[in-house]
Amino acid sequence: MGWLFYGHTPSCIRDEIARLCTWENDDGRGFPVLISKQGSVWYAAVRREPATGRSETGMDATGSYETDATGGYTFAAVFLTRRGGDGWGYKDMDETMGPHEAQAPASLLGLLSPTHSEYALQWRQRCREAARLAGRSLKDGDVIRFDEPLRFTDGSEHQTFRVSIERLPGARRNRTAFISTETGGRYCISNFKHRDWTRI
Repeated sequence: MGWLFYGHTPSCIRDEIARLCTWENDDGRGFPVLISKQGSVWYAAVRREPATGRSETGMDATGSYETDATGGYTFAAVFLTRRGGDGWGYKDMDETMGPHEAQAPASLLGLLSPTHSEYALQWRQRCREAARLAGRSLKDGDVIRFDEPLRFTDGSEHQTFRVSIERLPGARRNRTAFISTETGGRYCISNFKHRDWTRI
């Protein structure tokens, strides 16, 4: 599905995501169980309950999910969002589409029903790997080496850095700087927790 834009920005984005995950019709109903946000991307565990009960196969109509005794199952939905002009828009997809964005938390993944969809299985594994990377912590003085050299805006490339955690005068929180062990140059590295590196 493509992007859908509103002429206004909803007063509460979370409530709007919950509304988009909620329905009731002759086929059954759906509702969000958990909603999580990472940047401008929203992740939702959505419960789907059919009106007809459980099928004989124990699978949903698409053959992607194993259902419980009621015939229901829980899947992951991903909403990309952005603001443009005076409006707000979203693009939604479910995990069986193999979304590129894969930072759903472990608490959400734990709510999902077993699936036979290869795309969904791969997406869940990428989410787990992203959570593992993001869970690593750094201390002042640690030395880390990235799997691949990083290129910076000054044209230089560096791979090994000493971590410097510091607080500037008047700042409310610490910032992390990376000092090249080769040149002593100081660098900022965006999304460093999601990059491949090892502590040495």
